[in-house]
Amino acid sequence: METYLSIEGLSKYLGIAEKTVRKWVLNHDIPYHKIMKIIRFRVSEIEQWIETNGKNPQGNGGEEQDGDLFAEDEAGNDRDVEDEKDIEAEETEGVV
Repeated sequence: METYLSIEGLSKYLGIAEKTVRKWVLNHDIPYHKIMKIIRFRVSEIEQWIETNGKNPQGNGGEEQDGDLFAEDEAGNDRDVEDEKDIEAEETEGVV
């Protein structure tokens, strides 16, 4: 049986803020599943996503400059209003 996590569960699993997970969902940066209006993350897909998208700052051969490490992606300004509404609805309904 596959394990699925909520936004709160994934933030705890990865040790990051829920706000970061929400941003990734809104920008379609992370694999997720939308079941009706509920967003869930399949653990196996998250693990694969980390392996293929993660960066190793010590092993990048100097490709990224220090200033670029935390640079804002311009695509981050383009938000999907429907997904944002669904995330807000999930919060207000208390579904976690």
